[in-house]
Amino acid sequence: MPARELTAAECHKRIEPAELHFQTTEEVEPVSGIAAQERALAALSFGLDIRHSRFHVVVVGPPGSGRTFCARQVARRLAATLPTPDDMLLLPNPRRPSEPTVLTLPAGEGRPFTEAMEELYAKLLEAIHGATEGERWKQARARGQRRVEAEESRLEEELRAQAKGLGLEVVRAGREFQVTPLVDESPPSEAIRQITAAIEAFEERLAEVQDEADSELRATTKQLLHDAVKACFAPVRARFEGREELLSFLGEVETLVARETRLLVDEPDNESPALVRGIVVPTLLTEHKPGSGAPVVEVPYPTLSALFGRSYAPPDTGTPPEPGFAVAGALHLANGGFLILPANALLKNEALYEQLKACLLASKFIVPEHNPTYYRGTSEELMFPPMTLDLKVVLIASPDLYQDLHEADPEFSQLFKVQARFEGTMPLAAALATYPSFLADIVRERKLLPLTADAVAELFFYGGRLAESQRKVTAQLGLLAEVATEASYRAARKGKPVVDGGEICGALGAARRRGEHFRDHVHELLADGTIRIDVTGRRVGQVNAVSVLSDGPVTFGRPCRVTAVVYPGTEGPVNIAREVEMSGPIHAKGVLVLSGFLSLRFAQLRPLSFGASLVFEQTYEAIDGDSASSSELYALVSALSGYALRQDLAVTGSVDQQGGVLPVGGLNEKIEAFYDLCAAKGLTGHQGVLIPATNQHALMLRSDVVEAIERKQFHVHVVSAVEEGIELLTGSPAGIADDTGHYPAGTVFGAIEHRLERFWRAMAETGRAR
Repeated sequence: MPARELTAAECHKRIEPAELHFQTTEEVEPVSGIAAQERALAALSFGLDIRHSRFHVVVVGPPGSGRTFCARQVARRLAATLPTPDDMLLLPNPRRPSEPTVLTLPAGEGRPFTEAMEELYAKLLEAIHGATEGERWKQARARGQRRVEAEESRLEEELRAQAKGLGLEVVRAGREFQVTPLVDESPPSEAIRQITAAIEAFEERLAEVQDEADSELRATTKQLLHDAVKACFAPVRARFEGREELLSFLGEVETLVARETRLLVDEPDNESPALVRGIVVPTLLTEHKPGSGAPVVEVPYPTLSALFGRSYAPPDTGTPPEPGFAVAGALHLANGGFLILPANALLKNEALYEQLKACLLASKFIVPEHNPTYYRGTSEELMFPPMTLDLKVVLIASPDLYQDLHEADPEFSQLFKVQARFEGTMPLAAALATYPSFLADIVRERKLLPLTADAVAELFFYGGRLAESQRKVTAQLGLLAEVATEASYRAARKGKPVVDGGEICGALGAARRRGEHFRDHVHELLADGTIRIDVTGRRVGQVNAVSVLSDGPVTFGRPCRVTAVVYPGTEGPVNIAREVEMSGPIHAKGVLVLSGFLSLRFAQLRPLSFGASLVFEQTYEAIDGDSASSSELYALVSALSGYALRQDLAVTGSVDQQGGVLPVGGLNEKIEAFYDLCAAKGLTGHQGVLIPATNQHALMLRSDVVEAIERKQFHVHVVSAVEEGIELLTGSPAGIADDTGHYPAGTVFGAIEHRLERFWRAMAETGRAR
């Protein structure tokens, strides 16, 4: 069957605006969600709904396919039906102050309890101040002081009387005593000894009296403190009557506060504050609004502190930390609900991934080891007590990353048992409902100008190009949203009330221009002949191929010249790019397939007797992929047969060993690149491309290329077998072997058979000569 030329209508597929049944997206009901991803949504709903450990979910899909959006929406919908988790508090631990304990309270009760303890702390400070400096304390101190002063006066009178009897006079100046004789004579030494002993006895007795007064004051102070503390705790106990866990905690705190207040009396010189706040007030780690359902926490940039929280320790590990010493991480906040994480960002830190796995496998919070990268200036250990984890983790991953994780980490499959895969494309029929509704939602959410029907039709065409299909469009709806946003900006700058198809095309064109620096440079080198490509005439052993290059997110076609040289030998085709390590494994495989095809056609009666070198001329980047294997085969067939090949045709497509032409990717970019080169050098009306017949549905060519095809200035031919391409490129029949396995004269294969026969004889004669 000869190669078939496609009509202009077969080279693209467009949705007409009239098929959309609306004027602008204002008439379309917005929808949140992607209806065309039913299988993924069903898997996602199952994975999030099943409440068993290790049934975590990995959402797989390309960026922009709605994977994160849908995971968030489904999680929120299910979360609304689940019970609200308890509030979590970290309580002071009287036995080990640096190791707080966990208290859970029903949702909404954590903050009132914390505030009640804050009020209790304030009242305790006030009570301590009153008990140590208040009126009752002052009265008790005054009573003791009066008793000391009265005893001191009595003792002093007795001392004076005793001194007078000894002929001495005692005068007290502050704390010192001066003894002088009543007469001018020197007093006897015995009198001096006796009065000295009396003074010492006076001082000892006075000290005893002062100690008794101080002891009484301390006892009174302790009693005042005891009564004050008890009075402070009584209303709090009454408020939480019947809550055994709270009353138990209050009992422990009261005991600790009583002990601390006694130290204030027993160690009056202690420089520590009257009462450490951390002894009384707990840390509210998580809180929830009653009836709000389960939490849904999304962490777009996971780090150790973002997932596991952060805390600080007091300088003295024997001192309870201040309230608020710990900040909850995402694992705490999402406990009882759902945690959404991007796998790519998570895996950039292997230690973070391993720590998360350890927590999920154990179903409890495991404190990570100290890492100075994340905890500069904090304690060497996170002060979080053990706590049970009951949450569902949703990992967002690309297909490649999911495959790598599945193969590299056996524990990954044990944890993430549910896969929700979002396809990169959707059927056109489904998109007819999805695209307008999604765009209407984007317009409303981002406050964009409405899109007209022809604007949406242009986005359908853009979606088809991204999917490389006339039957499907891309499911990466985020890419459509980007175009719509830029087009709305352009239209608003011009004062337009709506976004029409022209603005969509303008936005797409502007985006291409911003990223086509490398493409334009390559095209310039091709057009001016620096990179040699013939687009007219015929050449033996030379054919035009088209590859695809990437410059970041931008991909474009690049015509290149493939040449083949043959000679007598036995090594078969030699891939020069492979020999210099510029060829990837898939390309090398494609070259080896050529040997299989040639062996099938020409080595059934005797071994192949040729060697050949194949090369992509003037290519300086690595080559991979098998889309050029058909062009390499055509160059090789031309070199072996001596039949010249048309240079006004470019070829793409891979081949199998039977000679079938197989589909390839990047078809639109390849065709458009060769068209641009031909247009730059001058269209002759004969130029075109050969593509695999199975690739026909992938054609979504630019409008200018379609118009050239319609004017017969450019042509697209589809082939199913190598023989069809050979006949189109050479203008001669390929040839069919007869019953004896030989090909008729006047055919390309007949010429190859004849050439191989000559090579065989030459090699045989060389062998005899040796």
